[in-house]
Amino acid sequence: MSIEVRGLKEALRDLQKLEPELRKEINKEIRNTVKPLVTNINNRIPGAPPLSGMAHNGRTGWARKKPVAIKIDARAPRNRPNRPFQSIVSVVRVGTKDAPTAIVDMAGKAGGGSSRRPIQYRRPNFARALSSRLGQPSRFMWRDIENDLELVQRELEPIVDRVERALDRDLKTSF
Repeated sequence: MSIEVRGLKEALRDLQKLEPELRKEINKEIRNTVKPLVTNINNRIPGAPPLSGMAHNGRTGWARKKPVAIKIDARAPRNRPNRPFQSIVSVVRVGTKDAPTAIVDMAGKAGGGSSRRPIQYRRPNFARALSSRLGQPSRFMWRDIENDLELVQRELEPIVDRVERALDRDLKTSF
């Protein structure tokens, strides 16, 4: 689920050119608005490895787990004329930056409920074991998050209005 605001990305880029200090302040306000959502997601992620096989320091080990992060990006999208809808890029992203959280969050979403190993070598299915312990995918990121998104959207509206007013004021004075 996403929240769509048209023109915010361009307005933030223009604001960076005209008033960089105000842009920094608005970025802080956006982060503070989205922070409760990120805190809820981070609280859902278990501190201990969900399965014993994930207790290692490798790339997919639970020791490499990082908290979910907020990223604000107002860069212009790449021009991809042959790919419709590929040029739409988020301004505010909430996402994980590590493999173990992403794997545990979405394992089993695409199916894969059976093992292809011979019966004597079968072990419990990874996704099934995670689902029995942590629930169905998405286990952390987007589970029961609709109410939080509506609240974030309502709190972002005055910030977007403030960006528009500041940009209008600066553009009127520059001409």
